[in-house]
Amino acid sequence: MSHPPQTSLQIQASLQADSLTHPQAQWCILRNHEGRYSVHPAAYDPPAGWYLAGGPDTRDACLAQIAETWTDMRPEALKAAMRAEASA
Repeated sequence: MSHPPQTSLQIQASLQADSLTHPQAQWCILRNHEGRYSVHPAAYDPPAGWYLAGGPDTRDACLAQIAETWTDMRPEALKAAMRAEASA
């Protein structure tokens, strides 16, 4: 049984999926205004509200850098409020 030919959109989606799961795919580290970190495919622009904070590198390397850097999970707004309360 033969399969129908793939459209260019299906081929592009397949290539993108492969590029994200490939062990050597390039990723970047993103950070938002609350100090939250995330990994993001290097081939795509960061979403609104996020900026580049590292990379490009492999996903595992980016995750390792985040684990080393992001030691305080509290949002920036909470940390600021706690500092203000402590100094009052």
